[in-house]
Amino acid sequence: MVIRQAFLIFGLAAATFAQDIAVKADEFVSAFNKQNKFSGAVLIAKEGKIVFDKAYGMANYEWSVPNTTDTRFRLGSVSKQFGAAAILKLEEMGKLKTTDKACDYLPECPEIWKPITIHQLLTHTSGIPNFTALKDYQRLKLLPSKYEEQYKSVRDAKMDFDPGFKFQYSNSGYILLGQIIEKAAGKPWEVFLQEQIFEPAGMTSTRADSNTALIPKRANGYLVRSGTPVNSGYIDMRIPNIAGGLISTTGDLYKWDRALAAGKILTDASRAKMWTPEKDKYAYGWVVGNEAGKTTHGHGGGIDGFSTFIHRIPDDGTLVVVLGNFEDGQTRPVREGLTRIANGGTPELPKLRPEIQLDTATMDEYVGTYQLAPNFALVISRDGNQLITQATGQGKLPVYAEARDILFPKVVPTTILIQRENGKVNGLILKQGGREMKAPKTQ
Repeated sequence: MVIRQAFLIFGLAAATFAQDIAVKADEFVSAFNKQNKFSGAVLIAKEGKIVFDKAYGMANYEWSVPNTTDTRFRLGSVSKQFGAAAILKLEEMGKLKTTDKACDYLPECPEIWKPITIHQLLTHTSGIPNFTALKDYQRLKLLPSKYEEQYKSVRDAKMDFDPGFKFQYSNSGYILLGQIIEKAAGKPWEVFLQEQIFEPAGMTSTRADSNTALIPKRANGYLVRSGTPVNSGYIDMRIPNIAGGLISTTGDLYKWDRALAAGKILTDASRAKMWTPEKDKYAYGWVVGNEAGKTTHGHGGGIDGFSTFIHRIPDDGTLVVVLGNFEDGQTRPVREGLTRIANGGTPELPKLRPEIQLDTATMDEYVGTYQLAPNFALVISRDGNQLITQATGQGKLPVYAEARDILFPKVVPTTILIQRENGKVNGLILKQGGREMKAPKTQ
């Protein structure tokens, strides 16, 4: 009788804790949604069991079709972990080794790429330039190319550094991994992932996205301009490939997490390799971190119209998934807040930051390149009435004006202070995470 009562008390405590998580999470995400800072679906699991799974906003704002928990979202770079898993699966099958030279599997490989290994492509240490950061990318992303145009854009380009020398995020490496998967597997990467990963994990809503196929329950993608959703720009979904071309649901990513935890997809040795960081905490399609003394595995994603995040704490079976169909939605702060809630904390609700519209003459004063470090710059450009920033090796990010000479993005807690001398813009200060980085305007 005493034992039975103890189990009953424990069960009630667990249920109360799960209910508390759900109440706090709903209040937190609802605050972002009401400010048009998030539209999408989120999921929290504790000890491997779902405790919160809810959708917000619209899958289609023109038809007022709500998002649901089985809405499919573009994953962006969250796709990379599946490409990495496919490579490891091929290694288990004896089709390749991660120590192999990448050029053994690539056509017309430039001489300068010959030393690069598959491992270096996986860990962003190859030195191959990131094709999405090149000036020609806005034209390139409109083309129906699975590999060819992306390959050509970097094949003759100068290497950013010698292979293995440092970490620099490069979508180009994962485009090449898509080719390697196909050469080693003898079939399209989409088919290999379906057969070797999605089906064994029970992931029935995950697949490669397509601009032409009719895909049930797929969300439209949006930007937010002056507080209002507008349709995002076009990208041919053959361009991102395994670097960012998948769509999925919160439920399927939960199944992925559980399949990984159970060793359903990869052996212990492969999983250890996938989660061993090389440089800057980056492993194979995952960033390996530490929060409150616990190891974490996570990755964010951003692609036209969508912003995503997956974050897992393997020691206690915690999983947080955030899938959004606002390209500039605050996916990272939503993920961070939900992780705090999952661990018993209470994050601060988002505050609505004041925003003004600058005249075009003032915005044009900001346009230019600001050198934050020897090999790292922030470029500010103008697209109509929208200011855009792009850091070296990263995607474009809209920024807004809190006041004249004070800018901020809506996706990360950052402030950009424009600096002037004798009234002329000559630099900026980037404030983020308690740090201040000064950058002179170089052009």
